[in-house]
Amino acid sequence: MYRRGGSSRRRRTSPRHTPSVRGHREPSSHRYDSRRSRHDRRSGPARRRRSDSTSRARATPVRVRNLRRSSPHASYRPPSTRRTSRNDSRHLRRSADEGNRDCRSSRRRDRRRRDSSPSERHHHHHRRSDAERSGRRRHSGARSRSGRRREQRSSDRIVHFKWVPGMRLGDYKVLNKIGDGTFGRVLLCEKDGERFAVKVVRDVAKYVSSAKIEVDILNDIHRVDAGGDSHCVVLHGHFLYKDRIMCLVFEHLGDSLYDFMKRNDYKGFFMADIQKIAFQLLKGLSFLKKNRLIHTDLKPENVLLTCAPDQYIEVPFPRSTTGMMTKRPASADIKIIDFGSTIYEDDYHSSIINTRQYRSPEVILDVGWSYASDMWSLGCILIELYTGNLLFNTHSHLEHLAMMEQAVGQFPPRLLEQARKTGGRRYLHPSREGINWPEGAYSLSSEERVAYCRNVMELVKPEHRPFAEFIKYVLNPDPSQRPTPEDALEHEFFVLQLPEN
Repeated sequence: MYRRGGSSRRRRTSPRHTPSVRGHREPSSHRYDSRRSRHDRRSGPARRRRSDSTSRARATPVRVRNLRRSSPHASYRPPSTRRTSRNDSRHLRRSADEGNRDCRSSRRRDRRRRDSSPSERHHHHHRRSDAERSGRRRHSGARSRSGRRREQRSSDRIVHFKWVPGMRLGDYKVLNKIGDGTFGRVLLCEKDGERFAVKVVRDVAKYVSSAKIEVDILNDIHRVDAGGDSHCVVLHGHFLYKDRIMCLVFEHLGDSLYDFMKRNDYKGFFMADIQKIAFQLLKGLSFLKKNRLIHTDLKPENVLLTCAPDQYIEVPFPRSTTGMMTKRPASADIKIIDFGSTIYEDDYHSSIINTRQYRSPEVILDVGWSYASDMWSLGCILIELYTGNLLFNTHSHLEHLAMMEQAVGQFPPRLLEQARKTGGRRYLHPSREGINWPEGAYSLSSEERVAYCRNVMELVKPEHRPFAEFIKYVLNPDPSQRPTPEDALEHEFFVLQLPEN
């Protein structure tokens, strides 16, 4: 746009650099204004051809462009009139310390039920799409003064190992692909008539480093787990393919808990199966704790069933009022996987751990974490196995904390007092006790999501009240009062035979 005062010098304007506080695309007048100087310089037929398409924009006052960046509602439009685009998810990017772990494996998750009515949103925490869950965002290239496009290249761009059926991978014959992740690709392989899952790690330093950690941790685990009581995946070995690509050879298991729910349209598990899975997970966490290990990344994707998908049986879902059919695994035996982030208790503790939806309050508030953080993740997993939905479907630290208070109660004053001495004070109210909510909410939709978050006691049917009490027991906001795996195994939930419906 031309400067006032007679100067013909033109300011560079680009939609990429315009204020967008809430991550939504700016109003159409703002978008067209950024191009008006280019249109104004045109003359003759070229300008006339665009006159109709820009007349509406020209009628809009130029002052719209000058919205202050600090205004929290600078680009706000009511939800009913908001337009979606691939840039709408920009507001999900937070500080660098939040990004890395959130984007490690969230690209795999598509957890939103698409055909739910508005009334159902009060009862379910819907899944976000892959693009919304991902910490990485697409960036459009920026044009230079000469008009040439500069491509923004990411060192984290995923390039998977290329394979074909029947190829040799070391001593193994590749049969099929099991799945992909940010870390790399998992292939179904065969050797001497036995099947294995081979994780082919991407040739990126941080993933290779995590793979080496995983090898060391699993070797340590299996040296002291002769009886297989740890419920941890068995690592058969590792090798370098073509002296460059690291490959880890695991026992072949079935679907993850998440993949099973996805096959089932997120209907959840039978109560008897939840009891068995919870018992095994607690046994596994107890084993890790005795050996001074903290997993730090427990979630449904990292817990695998041992039975194959062809062993699922079709049965009526007991918690359905319409008699819908569902799949049930022939066995609820599980194994814990992905030890690339596992640490010893006396190792360095990074400030951010876990995938966000399973992250404990002490991690967010930056007051220090230990074994209790794995117990929090366990509680989030188990309630998700019951409802089929995320307990905390959020991408913001403050919103996450507000949801926690809705679901399990207020944070203890001692925890908040500790947070005031750390980086967690940014989430606390400056003049009163408690978190800065709803004053600190960055959008109306954020407030709505927190309002829809229900207490865990309301998410569970009355006949399953012991399970709800167990979840409330495990999800204690105070990490010092959260039960240990050994304490949790003594809960009455494991001695009662709860009805399925």
